[in-house]
Parts: sequence; structure tokens; C-alpha cells
Amino acid sequence: MDNNEAAQLGAAEQRADDHTVASRRLLVAGAAGAAASLLPFLGGRASAASASASTDSTTDSSATGGSTAGSTAGSTADTAATTTTAPPKRPTDDDISLLTFAQTLELTARDLYDVALDNSVFSGPTLEAIKTISESHEAYAQAISGLIGRDAPNAPKTDLFDELSESFSGSAADVAAAARTLENNLVATHVDIVGQLVGVDGSALVAAMVVIEARQATVLAHIAGVDGLDEQLATDGEAIPSSAA
Repeated sequence: MDNNEAAQLGAAEQRADDHTVASRRLLVAGAAGAAASLLPFLGGRASAASASASTDSTTDSSATGGSTAGSTAGSTADTAATTTTAPPKRPTDDDISLLTFAQTLELTARDLYDVALDNSVFSGPTLEAIKTISESHEAYAQAISGLIGRDAPNAPKTDLFDELSESFSGSAADVAAAARTLENNLVATHVDIVGQLVGVDGSALVAAMVVIEARQATVLAHIAGVDGLDEQLATDGEAIPSSAA
């Protein structure tokens, strides 16, 4: 592992300890265009762990033919090897539950933007931006469905939609402000989910979603009339509870 990979791994561990700090870091990463850097890092964790396990196994084989001291060293190396396990690529059962929740949120977001589109809240270039944001949520829902297969609910979180739908039918500035809050809450929620996911495929997908949704929140802040880059990048999102999913 080189210095760059070690630094990225350290950042991932810190994210699991303090997802509030991680949310801000990922938001900055989104604004800086660092989405592509997350995928090879997450995808490379399995390869790095597998190479480490292979090295430990070779050390054990060399030690078995030596003296008693060599056998002891081999036993120690073998113990270390058995505790070095590469994360799975496919989602675990617990991952599927988390990804199922994430999909319901993405479909809810799509339906909320459709409320604004159906009511002709936006026009011109802003309308095209809102259409793109709505389509991105639908695309992520489809990506999650492809990842978890028949376990995917393919349905929105109806209680959340009922709670927020009215705020997506007002003036353009008001809808943009409500949409910005939604995106920030999705960022906070997905950062929390990434910290719990085990499978690499699911982690990579949700991490990519976090970056794009952070960017969308920045765009919506501008549409809502928020002045100043610092204010546009600021986020006070709260993770959406899954209890009623």
C-alpha cells in the first residue's frame, strides 16, 4: 500500500467514526469533482486485502520446515493471515436492507421533483437542471435495483413523500430551498449507510451517489438565491430515519 492509498484508507476509517465530519469532506469532494477517485479506492480495498492475505500465507509455508522457533513464527503468521479477510464484492444480507432503504429514498426524491415538474414551477435552463436532478435519482434507484435484484422494493417511501410533497409545489425559490434540504439530508443518510455497508459494490455505488447529491445541493442553493460560495457549500443535513421505510 503506497502513501496515497494509506491516506485514503485512513479517511475512510475516520468517516466511520464521525460521519458528520465525513459528510462535509464528501461535500467538498463533490464540489471539487472527485467522484471518480472514490470508486477505484473502494474497489481496490478487496485487492489490497487479498494480496496481504497471500503474503501471510507464503510466510506460513516457509516457516513450517524450520526449527521450533520457526514453527512458532509460522503459527503467529498463520493467525494473522486468518484475521485478514477481503471484503465481499456483492452485498451481504444486512447490506441489502440498507440498499433497499436507499432505493426507496431515491424513488421518493424522483417523485418529489416530479411534483414540481408537473406544476411547471421552473422554466428555461433551471427547468432542465431540475429534470436532470430528477433523472439522476431515478438512475440511482435503477442501479440499486440491478445490484440487489428481486429484493429491490422499487417503490418510494410514501410517508416521506406525503410529508414533503406540498413544499415542492410553491414558488421556484421555495421549491429549490426544500429540494436543497432534501439533497443535504440524502447526503447525510448515504454517508451513514456507507459507514455500515460491507460489500464493495454497494459501498462504491452509494459513495458515488453522495458526491453527486452534494453537488446537486449546491446547484439548488444557487437557484434558491443563496449568495456566496461558502453558504452554497454549507450543509446541515440530517440522516433520514429508516424505521418507517
